[in-house]
Amino acid sequence: MWSKQHVLPNKSYLCRMKFSISIVLLLSLVFTNMSCQKKLQQITVQYTQPYCGGARPTPEILADAEKVKPYAGKMLIIVSDKGKTDSAKTDVKGIAKLKLTPGTYKVYEAWRFYKSNPSGEEMSLYDKPCLEEEWKKHAIELTITKSKTIQKSDGPIALPCYGREYCRLEKLLPH
Repeated sequence: MWSKQHVLPNKSYLCRMKFSISIVLLLSLVFTNMSCQKKLQQITVQYTQPYCGGARPTPEILADAEKVKPYAGKMLIIVSDKGKTDSAKTDVKGIAKLKLTPGTYKVYEAWRFYKSNPSGEEMSLYDKPCLEEEWKKHAIELTITKSKTIQKSDGPIALPCYGREYCRLEKLLPH
């Protein structure tokens, strides 16, 4: 029968091993945390709105009404693919800035997310099943990766004239 010899490593070797393991764990924590860090994102939102006045418009007024404009001073609701929500307000250029982690997000006009109506008026003025369809529509979809951000939309937000909003039961005519 042969005997087992137990060789204990010296203290210096144990200290180096502990230090090496600590460095590996620290680096893995740092790189894991970096992949989940929020990055500052800019969401650019624009809108169009037809001429809403009552008088016959000039060609210049019609041309101006057809221009794409910044969706300025408006609240946006951002919903992640995991269901987390955030909000941001656009500046005068229609740009909202917020920090987001990599993932996919849908950006909603506040009235759609909060299941209201475009004018903020009494809900009885609107067709509820029609509004339920409108509430599902998002303005922008964001896909954020470590290296880039992709912003997709079907075009600028189309704002209706007052009294002619989506799903309104009785459309109001201009005065």
